[in-house]
Order: sequence, then C-alpha cells, then structure tokens
Amino acid sequence: MTANYNIDSLLDEIVTLPSLPSSVTRITQLVNAPDSSLSDVARAIQADPALAIKTLRLVNSAYYGLSHKVTSVDHAVALLGMKVIKNLAFTATVFDTFHKGTGALLRHSVSCGVAMRILIAGHRELHDMDQDEAFVFGLLHDVGKIILEQFLPKEVESAHLLSRANEIPLFEAERSIIGVDHAELGSRLAQQWGLSKELVGAIAGHHNLAACPNEAARGLAATTAIADYICNMSGIGSALKSTGYIADEMWDAAGFAVSDYPKLLDEFFGSLDSVDELIEMSS
Repeated sequence: MTANYNIDSLLDEIVTLPSLPSSVTRITQLVNAPDSSLSDVARAIQADPALAIKTLRLVNSAYYGLSHKVTSVDHAVALLGMKVIKNLAFTATVFDTFHKGTGALLRHSVSCGVAMRILIAGHRELHDMDQDEAFVFGLLHDVGKIILEQFLPKEVESAHLLSRANEIPLFEAERSIIGVDHAELGSRLAQQWGLSKELVGAIAGHHNLAACPNEAARGLAATTAIADYICNMSGIGSALKSTGYIADEMWDAAGFAVSDYPKLLDEFFGSLDSVDELIEMSS
C-alpha cells in the first residue's frame, strides 16, 4: 500500500495538525516577552485549572527532587523560574497529545526525554540547554508517529511490516509506503506550535542530519538520535519489536564516542523509576 504523498499534499489532503491550547500559547508568549513578570506567568497557568494541576504534579514529582512540597503555582514559578515552568506546562499539555497514540509510544517518548536529560547533563559545554528543555526534545522527537497513526493507520501498519520484513529502519519504510516519514511530519507540527528552530531541526534530523537547517540543529538532532538509540536498545521502543538503528555520524555530530555508550546506558537504567512516575502522572 503506497501513497507517495509529499509533506504539503499530506497536510492538504489527509492530516490536520493539532493546535496548542491557548493557555500554553499565552504562557510561551509571556516567557518570551522581556517585560513579563513571574506573576504574569503564574496567572496564565492558573487561568487553566487542569493545566495548573498537572504542572504542580510535575513540580512535586521525584523527578525534580525538590526538598519540600510546592502547593501553589505562584510558589512553583518563583522557585523554578519562567523557563522551567514553561517547559513543565508544555510537557503537561503534550502528554494529552501522546494519549492519542499507543502506550508503547508514550513510554518510549518519556524515556527518550529522560535519556536526553542525561546526555545534556553530561555535556553542557556542547549545548546551551537546561535539562528540562532537553527533556522536551526527547519527548517530542517521535510526535509525528501519533499523527500518522491517527490519520493513516493502515499505511503505518504496512510500514512496520516492511521495516521488520526487510530489516530496515521504520523511517525508511514510512517513506517507501507513505512518501513522508514521522520526523518530517513531527517537525512541521513543532513549527506550527511556534517551537524553537533548534527543536524543529532536531525533530526533522534525528534520523537524517541532512534535514537539519544548521550546525546547532545537527548537534541536537544527533544527541536526540543517541537518546532514541539508548531507549530502543534497552527494549523501550515506540512499538513492539522496534529495531535499534543509529548512523555512525551521529556520535561525532553529538560530541560523544561510541565508547561512552556503556556509561550512558548505566545512567539511563538508574533513571527508569522516573519514567514510570512521569507516565503515571500523565494520565
């Protein structure tokens, strides 16, 4: 079953990309505005009670390791700052999107976020990024799969069959069956959501660095690819029988060596409890 869409025809004829809630869009605008205050951001979160509750649940998770319970959004914003709170609110919203996909994809995406945190924490000199932002990169890298599963389920099933039968990466099978892969579609969604150029580029290029618009995006896309590889090789793929694949160039582009892999894997396994906790809170 071959459709052979290009990205624009797919979006025109088949796929409707979801929009971010207005509350998250407003929070992002406030964080990016130089004259915004912490109280402005807190009020924007409190205007969406469901978002406020989810954000506080994330703040109080063991994942963030705070020494005392945070009971108000004002306190959370004052304690963690606007950028971290923006990423938390965004993460809480994205969890809702992931519940439209499979449980395996949610676990893989959260795990990849945790792996990205580990990679960035160990190489802060390579990327000017905090760990919460790194988590978002990992969380969103496969978001295009949700869109494909929602609108083209038969073609996605065919792509999985082709991937396993021919032992080729899924993104190559998607291109063969559909004409577009999940990375290209996910980057278009990130672009529509007004996310950073670096994140858009990292999603686009986490399987193919040639899709990255610049060198900064290449480094982040390659780091995301390594996080993805760590999860797949740990048995936490986005689907049953996911195959582990990473191009050799990813290690150099990310600033890591293949010899770093055992240490990174040990750190990742030590963080798996936080994956379970985040998935539980996402429901």
